[in-house]
Amino acid sequence: MANYLIPPHANAIMSIVRNQAKLEGATGIDELANEALTAETSLNAVDDDAVAAPGTSGILNLNLNGAFTPAQLQSGVVFNVSDYPVGALPTGKVIISEVKSTAIGSHVAANLMVSANLFNSGTTDSHYLSSGVQNSVGWVTSDEQDHLVPAGYAPVLNVLPNEYNRSDIVHYSPSSGVDDKLVQRYGHLGSGDALRQGVVSFPGEDYYYVQKDHVVLDIIEKNWEALGSSVPNERVRDGSWIKVSNTLVDRVLDELDNSVLKHMPLTDLSKLGFHIKSDQVLGNMLEEDVPCAVSLNLSVSYRTVGDDPPVAS
Repeated sequence: MANYLIPPHANAIMSIVRNQAKLEGATGIDELANEALTAETSLNAVDDDAVAAPGTSGILNLNLNGAFTPAQLQSGVVFNVSDYPVGALPTGKVIISEVKSTAIGSHVAANLMVSANLFNSGTTDSHYLSSGVQNSVGWVTSDEQDHLVPAGYAPVLNVLPNEYNRSDIVHYSPSSGVDDKLVQRYGHLGSGDALRQGVVSFPGEDYYYVQKDHVVLDIIEKNWEALGSSVPNERVRDGSWIKVSNTLVDRVLDELDNSVLKHMPLTDLSKLGFHIKSDQVLGNMLEEDVPCAVSLNLSVSYRTVGDDPPVAS
């Protein structure tokens, strides 16, 4: 199982979710999730074995092929996984652990940039260089990068003019700013507004009602010394809600979102797509309106971060 090292810029951001000044061994979130609640309250502790259990793995073998005119290739051609009869897919988020080509055949006398929306589980299209995820084999780069790679996509490989090979070549394997244990523990959570589901605000009030099983309560309770505050021993209201300071909840959720969740290399396979586009220089020299054949075999390895059952594609 891969490890995702915490980058230097995350040290200060993750201050509220660790109890040590140095990142040695487990991070603060690991510590929080492994410790028991220090007070006998109505809050639910995280079940470490259930939340952190490794997900299942799978492989998609896709053939991207077709005959395309120069105009189509310069506009960009998209292949969506949802259009393939790949069988059951996980309903939740996954980590794509590897993308490799097993065969390439191109009758196009131009470079073809192949990119994929690998980090498509969020609500916005983030640039791959600012996603917090690195490619351990390096991102392929072209002097026409902005033209060739759409917003929300990451460059996977460049097919050379008239390339043909049958070699297995790895083009993408992630390394992230988030430890793998944190990915398994918190990867199922939504980012942004989705993280605030179960948090109810009241106009003009300085508190929220938070569902008693919300992750923010567990983090606050197990890291109260670093936060300088704790969840009070409030009674559970209407069987489900705990009253908590809104500034405390905002701080924890914002830092959890910005320093952990947004740096996870998470993918929604049902939205995964591959984009092929020709370079402008050689592409402009192709014979107009004459289709050129392209065929790529790609192997996409993934593992889940939750226990969601698969659904048919």
